Amino acid sequence: MALFSLSTYPRSKPVEQRRVIMTSSVATSAVPERTKLFKLELDGITYRIPALVYIETEKTFVAFAERHRKVKDKDVTDLVMKRGFYRNGYVEWEGTQTLHHAAMKDCRTKNPCPVYEDSYKVLFLFFNCIPNKISENQQKCRGNSTQLCYVYSNDYGVTWSLPIDLTNMVSKAFPKLVTFSVGPGHGIQMQSGKLILPAYAHVAKYMCLCIFPCYAQSRSFYIFSEDCGKTWHVSKGIQKFETSECQVAEIVSKDGESMIYCNARSTGKSRIEALGQVVGAEFQYVEKSKKLKETNTGCHGSVISFLGKEKPNQDPKCWLLYSHPTTKDQQDLGVWFNISPERSKGWSTPHIIYQGPSGYSDLAHCKDPDIFAIIFECGSQTEYEEISFCLFTLKDVMENAKKKKGFFARLWK
Repeated sequence: MALFSLSTYPRSKPVEQRRVIMTSSVATSAVPERTKLFKLELDGITYRIPALVYIETEKTFVAFAERHRKVKDKDVTDLVMKRGFYRNGYVEWEGTQTLHHAAMKDCRTKNPCPVYEDSYKVLFLFFNCIPNKISENQQKCRGNSTQLCYVYSNDYGVTWSLPIDLTNMVSKAFPKLVTFSVGPGHGIQMQSGKLILPAYAHVAKYMCLCIFPCYAQSRSFYIFSEDCGKTWHVSKGIQKFETSECQVAEIVSKDGESMIYCNARSTGKSRIEALGQVVGAEFQYVEKSKKLKETNTGCHGSVISFLGKEKPNQDPKCWLLYSHPTTKDQQDLGVWFNISPERSKGWSTPHIIYQGPSGYSDLAHCKDPDIFAIIFECGSQTEYEEISFCLFTLKDVMENAKKKKGFFARLWK
């Protein structure tokens, strides 16, 4: 019997047929061809905050996004998804499905954060629910109203369970909690089987005899499970710098030592990079990135780890891939790689995936061959016009990145 059973839960309506409405293909040029998965509608309906997960055994992508009445955060209504099937360099996409069960009564649903548990073949989707009449700024004055919930699927996203609420777990971990968010973007399963989901919290700060918080400080943390998702826990947060939206990756050294890498949005000019050796404990190393810069107002970025080779005849080792807008005013989405993940100086210059306004993104890895996928906000006038998807290879990134003295190009000769 499976660890997770949907038999006791009503299910959401499944996709009625595998109707292909669009395809995506691996890049054949410097700027990859993109597929518009979700786009601005004539009545103003907007799609934002993408998330992506790839299920290797099924060769299936599952893409998620928020649906908004208008662009602003407070106008979000619910979550939507599409499933795509990877076949010989192409992805065939189904139509859009509304996630009716990923919701709570009289709340708006935000921040999709999926993670796939491979042992029991369970797809988890975490998200936040906020009362419709409560804004984030109101929570910073009155206290937390945000709920942490998740649903799960035993059939790769065709049907979903009812939501499960984990809010009390976060409230206990942060006694002065003002508000918090999970994700957005994918979580990971480590080699040990542990599941990790990125998150951040706003914690109240008081001065003198103030009754109400004088201000709220944000800090990145993660939610983790050591038993395939049966129980969940909250890690220690980053303390050294103020950080918010983040993503995590597992770095494994040549001698098999595993570390958790965190790449976080900051209030400063640089991204924050952190490394931790013990799941749930404080990050031992937290520094401002020496190569990765933040946009003027800050923007979410995505990071994944994978096995890469400096030369075809060498044993693979752990590398990182990172996506984020390349300019201060959120233009030109780029992808960076790092062949020495323990070193912040190891980041390359970016390979431009999309030229123009761009925003949040999420990366995935198809593993064999070395094909990667990215889902991202973009447009011609603003980054809120569409959420697009494209495929690319590691060789694309390494050959088309702006190289210093051709060093990275020589790795592939």
